Amino acid sequence: MIRLKTLLAACTALCLSAPLLAAEQGAAPAAPAAPAQRPLGPPPGVGDLLEGGGDPLPPPPPQEKPLVPVAPPQAKPATSATPGMPDRTNMLLGEIEILDIPLAQIPNYRDYMRDIVTDLAIYARKRDPNFVLTTRGGFDLLAWSRREFDLAEIKRDPLAKIASDTILPVGRPQRLYLQQLNGIILNGQFCAPLRVPRDELDTMSKLGLKLLSIEHCKDQTQAAQALQTAIKSGVVAHTDADQGDLFNTLPKTRPSPENPRNVEVLGNARNMLVMVDSLAYPSRQEWLAALQRTNYDVLVTDAFFKGNQSLTKDEVHSLKFKEVGARRLVLARVNIGYAEDERFYWNREWRIGEPSWIQAFAPDGPGQYVVEYWNPAWKAIIGRYFAGIMDLGFDGVVLDGVEAYRRWEFRTPLDPTQAQRAKPAATAAAAPADN
Repeated sequence: MIRLKTLLAACTALCLSAPLLAAEQGAAPAAPAAPAQRPLGPPPGVGDLLEGGGDPLPPPPPQEKPLVPVAPPQAKPATSATPGMPDRTNMLLGEIEILDIPLAQIPNYRDYMRDIVTDLAIYARKRDPNFVLTTRGGFDLLAWSRREFDLAEIKRDPLAKIASDTILPVGRPQRLYLQQLNGIILNGQFCAPLRVPRDELDTMSKLGLKLLSIEHCKDQTQAAQALQTAIKSGVVAHTDADQGDLFNTLPKTRPSPENPRNVEVLGNARNMLVMVDSLAYPSRQEWLAALQRTNYDVLVTDAFFKGNQSLTKDEVHSLKFKEVGARRLVLARVNIGYAEDERFYWNREWRIGEPSWIQAFAPDGPGQYVVEYWNPAWKAIIGRYFAGIMDLGFDGVVLDGVEAYRRWEFRTPLDPTQAQRAKPAATAAAAPADN
């Protein structure tokens, strides 16, 4: 396992890695020319420090200091566009910004997102084969989509003779990607008409995915009904009557169904609590005590108290036991699709366009920014964050923001007439979210 000194050495190596040096020198790192070229697997420099990958280090002395990496040295804003990406001419249609990119040069944004998740999963399993990796949303990433099929056809040489059985059909499961996931969290599956058809859920369940869901219902009555429907469907659900992703209060009722047994693998979980916002608690001790007094099998929380005070390894360990004393899984939320200005990595000098991979304000919450999530500089930041999560001792992660690809697809329609038919109200924020 990577110990404290190793992690700090890894952070230093990462801060001085080529992608980050490029950002510090005023130029954004080059984006990959194709999804197959992935500059980030495990974060650069960290893979060399895995067990057996270098000289052994003496065990660190006992400590109670946070293990999440500190912020890297401040980078100078990048001033030029990302090298390797096509020139862009922005065409404004009402409130919609369409990127004027030749069809044959439009990237497969879904594969870019699959790459990040896959790379992080491979790194995690080398350190801990039992590390749990789930995504929130991104159900469309599990199979080859119609858009991906059409984009591949656009890029295919029209003169090339290709056998029909060598063309990836729409709906074919992305098995390499699926193998990296332990589960997927659906969004609003039961508080509204089914968003993902039952047969598709059954297919993914048979392929080994644990199905979970987050339900924001209009009132407690609907939330209770949604929970019962989820239980009958074999889906582990967090239900509340919030109108958004607040996750700042504990339920007044006990888990349903309540489970007194140890839960050490996601497949055995019967209930889930998501509690990531600690602002209402005067101290971290009160927040942690409130979480410890629950009996949920899966606890999804944040590695930071009030967004910027890292938990300690001992504090994370204390959350791994339900009030009844049985073991449970504690997962940390990590946003890989959007930057958040309260996080340890944020530089006060950063703003939209500086560095160039920060593209816009995110539609879903204050303090979030749209990023070129395939950019090596951003991927190196996520790599540091992920390594710190593992060193804190979390049982796994919930990767949030995986649906960031939808915004980029919206801005690069494959049918040019789509842009002409677009209405000002149909912004990325208004586009319906998939699971």
